[in-house]
Formats: sequence, C-alpha cells, structure tokens
Amino acid sequence: MKTESWDKETVHAWVTAAYAEVARTRGEGPRVACCTAELNRPSDYSAEELAEVPKGAYLGEGSGAPVRYAELHLGEVVVDLGAGAGMDSFLAANRVGPTGRVYGYDLTREMVERAERNAAAANYTNVTFARADIERLPLASGVADAAISNCVINLAPDKPAVFREVFRLLRPGGRLSVADIVLRGSREAVLDFRQKAGGESWCACVSGALTEEEYLAALRGAGFTAVRLVADRPAMSQPGGALAAVAVSLTARKPA
Repeated sequence: MKTESWDKETVHAWVTAAYAEVARTRGEGPRVACCTAELNRPSDYSAEELAEVPKGAYLGEGSGAPVRYAELHLGEVVVDLGAGAGMDSFLAANRVGPTGRVYGYDLTREMVERAERNAAAANYTNVTFARADIERLPLASGVADAAISNCVINLAPDKPAVFREVFRLLRPGGRLSVADIVLRGSREAVLDFRQKAGGESWCACVSGALTEEEYLAALRGAGFTAVRLVADRPAMSQPGGALAAVAVSLTARKPA
C-alpha cells in the first residue's frame, strides 16, 4: 500500500530538507536526528564495524546493521538504497572486495556529496554514489547479487514500488537485507495516527511506516520468498498511544 497522505513531491521535499541538514551538520556534536534520538545513542553497529569505515560515514542514523545479514561474498555486486554518508556501502565494499562493486543511492544531494568525499578520502574505488529516487534506480535489471537498506524505505511514499524495483535489480537467487521501521498495533490506531501526523513525524520514520503485516505482504507481493525477521528492537521515535514503532531487520530472496 501507499502510505502517503500527501503527494510524492511534498514527501520528498520534507525528507531532503531534513537529511540535508543532517549531512551538513552531523559530527559537530549531539543533535536531534531525523530518524533517531541523538548521535550519541547506542549504536546498532559493533565497535569493529564502526572502525572499518571512513571517518564521517556514520551519522547516527539507521535502525539496524543490514550488511551483517546480507551474506556478502567477494566479487559480488551490491545496491544500497538510501546510502546516506556511506556507512553500509563501505561495510559492503569491504565484504565484496576490489573485484566487487557497490552502488549507493540517496535522494539527498548533500548526503551523496558527503559519501563521495568519504570514499575519496579513504581511497574506495569499488563504490559509486549517485542521487536517485529508490522507486526508480538507474541500473539494468538483474545486475545485483544483493541489496541492502537501512531505515530508508519507510520514508518512501510507495513502498511496494521500492520492493518491485529491488526485485527487478536482483539476479535470480539474489538477496535483500533491510533494516527498517514498522508499526505494531490495531488498524484503527494506525489509521488515526496517520490522519493526525505531519511532515515531522514522517521524517522521524514513524507516520510513513507500514505495519509489520503490510511490510511483509509488500515484500511477498513483489515476488520475494524466504522472508525472515532476523532482529527487532523498539524504535527511537514512538507514535504513542496504542501503537508501537519497531526497528526490524528482515531478509528475503528472489527465487532462483
């Protein structure tokens, strides 16, 4: 389903404005985040994972560690949806090695520019960053062995379109590993919350989120199989009332 109460252009304007501010200012001290509470909150990444990426790649955003569950191998091609400053793209690049390739896409120009600076500073040659709408990516069908995403698909107006696009990009047998936010609660509570929510709540990764049932159905509706919940925890931003926002990590496969 589409979770938009507003047109796509409005949602994109909210998201790019919020994340452009994060890209420009994050690293200057604890600040309120768009998708998380503060930069100094407990990280989903291990100390070893944080140490192996360029300085400035980790911005305190995200809701999991999708590379951990992606089963990446040397020489593979990976697509990162909503790459931000490159945290997961760089982790993936380390796993696939110099014979592999990672394509990191983000809607926010400032995020792409920061990721490119990080890649250049650390001499990453197997990562390419570009600005793109994750509902329609500039890659040929069947080019990727794996796709990853971290707390980004909930920000897209049309989640099923994103999953169909990922399915198109993957080779037969390709894997998806995604960390994201879902809602748990009654349908009535979800509808009431969405009607009252605005742009700030959307950018907090809450009002644009699907319910857990909707999310799993959208993955399966795009053609994915072996859909598994591999981790969950309470999200940093909560809608309140009878609803709960949950940070989930999910894996799925395109049939071989």
